[in-house]
Amino acid sequence: MGSKLNFRFFEQLRKDKFTGDTGWLILSQFILIGSGLLVNLIIGYWYGAEQLGVFNQILGFYLILTTFFSLGINNSIIQKISTQSSKKHPEIFKSNFFITTVSTILFTGAVLLITWISPAIFSSNELAKGLFIAALSFPFFNWNKNFMAYCTGTRNQKLFANSRSLRWLVILAYILIMSLLRYPSELLYFAFLLAEISLMFFFAFKFHFLFKSALDQFQVKKNLDFGLKSFVGEIFSILNDKMDLVILGYLLSKTEIGIYSFLIFFAKSLYVFPGILQQNINPLIGKHWIDKTLDSLQNHLVKLRKINFVAVLCQAVVVLVFYKILTNNFQQEFQHTTKYLIVAIIGTFIYSLIAWGGSILVMTEKLRQNIFRTVYILIFSVISTITLSAFFHIWGAVFAVLANAVFSFWLLNGFVKRETGIRLV
Repeated sequence: MGSKLNFRFFEQLRKDKFTGDTGWLILSQFILIGSGLLVNLIIGYWYGAEQLGVFNQILGFYLILTTFFSLGINNSIIQKISTQSSKKHPEIFKSNFFITTVSTILFTGAVLLITWISPAIFSSNELAKGLFIAALSFPFFNWNKNFMAYCTGTRNQKLFANSRSLRWLVILAYILIMSLLRYPSELLYFAFLLAEISLMFFFAFKFHFLFKSALDQFQVKKNLDFGLKSFVGEIFSILNDKMDLVILGYLLSKTEIGIYSFLIFFAKSLYVFPGILQQNINPLIGKHWIDKTLDSLQNHLVKLRKINFVAVLCQAVVVLVFYKILTNNFQQEFQHTTKYLIVAIIGTFIYSLIAWGGSILVMTEKLRQNIFRTVYILIFSVISTITLSAFFHIWGAVFAVLANAVFSFWLLNGFVKRETGIRLV
């Protein structure tokens, strides 16, 4: 009897779309983590901590700027596509794609001009040169972001997951080849352009039907309005995630920023599983909110919270053990840095318990409240990072991670519960 029940349970899991989509997203995240780890190890080994710090700073700028240039259009695509009939999908997508094209080309031109004419405003010349090369891929990245948002809105998480995996596998392969051939470090940043062009060709072939409808000016205005409202929250969210690397580039030595960027990769890996859950549950939250079936959603979230807690706890233990073993057998400058990781990972563990709910305010159209939340977090993060790092250097940087995570936990939980009634803990 027990074996039959177990068989039925696993058979139900196999057939359940949410479980299946989560499985694909988990596989993709394993590939992303593995690729990110190998990229850090390859650059750290062949080019040293200083160049690793520059690379991760450029990656931080890359994600901040592309998010800024997107104007929140990816959120508009997810929300509109997930709540509208498939007949309206081409009209919705084309209007959003048009907005992305105009904004990203204009802003990319500005970045290329600034990095070329005024490199002194950046923390190093290496950063300015690398960012100039990386910026060439900005338009392709945001176009691909539109396509991936369409995948999320239509709940095609398998394609979304495979697309992200392809991006990072191309980046990893390129960086490995460049490192083995001992090419200059600035050539590493062409990896972004190669990856995004490859992905763009695939999406253009796959979703060519989305461009057959006429451009609707009313739809453009409507989607831009929604995008800008959600965009403010999104830009502050990515600033909260990556601004530390930008700030610390002016406060720490090149070696210290390299060490920090290396260990923070491991600490923030605890956000991976909650991120998978968030990616998968966002369309469901939007649908339950529109249908006014929050009781059904709450029952689903009880199971989700338990699964998330077990997953991030196990991951935290594994990450600490793995990091200790790795750094003991890696470059000397990375040894004896586990103590910094312990402080940072306490913070990321606390926030990871509810990080899966980071987009709930957007999906329930509480855009103004989400803006306030992210602005408060950003202000606190900038002040704590600058203050603690200026006085205590790398120790201050990791304690700022802990402080920011605790504050973010308190604020997200409070806002979501007050504005939507959804319980995160």
